[in-house]
Amino acid sequence: MYLMNTTIFFYLYNLSSNIFVGSTALFLSYPFTYGLLFLVLVWAIFYSDRKMYNFSLLFLSIVSTWFITSALKSTFHHVRPFISLDILPLYRETGFSFPSNHAALLATMATVMFVINKRLAYWCIAFALLVGASRIVIGVHYPFDIIAGFTVGIIVGLLFIKLFKKI
Repeated sequence: MYLMNTTIFFYLYNLSSNIFVGSTALFLSYPFTYGLLFLVLVWAIFYSDRKMYNFSLLFLSIVSTWFITSALKSTFHHVRPFISLDILPLYRETGFSFPSNHAALLATMATVMFVINKRLAYWCIAFALLVGASRIVIGVHYPFDIIAGFTVGIIVGLLFIKLFKKI
């Protein structure tokens, strides 16, 4: 498992030597991720069918995901790849790496969007995959961190969908 994790990591991380790929990955990892989360929440308030229901479902599931992934990071204490592999990342992220908050947040958003708007959900999945890959390219996550983040995000999203169906 470790060999596969580092092999995939180095394959994607080495793409960052291309200035276009590196710059795109940095953009996807930071302004794009937070901008997308913000835009989806704004969309839910102003343009979705059941405005408050959809906004509440999205907002509460995303915030809960952040708390859960933060708690898991504090529990597992996995160091970031740029520290354990002694490489230069494109961005020096702080804290632990497992699971990826970015991947979890976008996976939750994409999962919840399937209930709200399937067409937009497919776009959210594509963006979540791109952001997940970008986190590896910039050197701050292993592939397993991203997969774990997606898993946590999907589970939290499904739990909130089930909880909100009772409302």
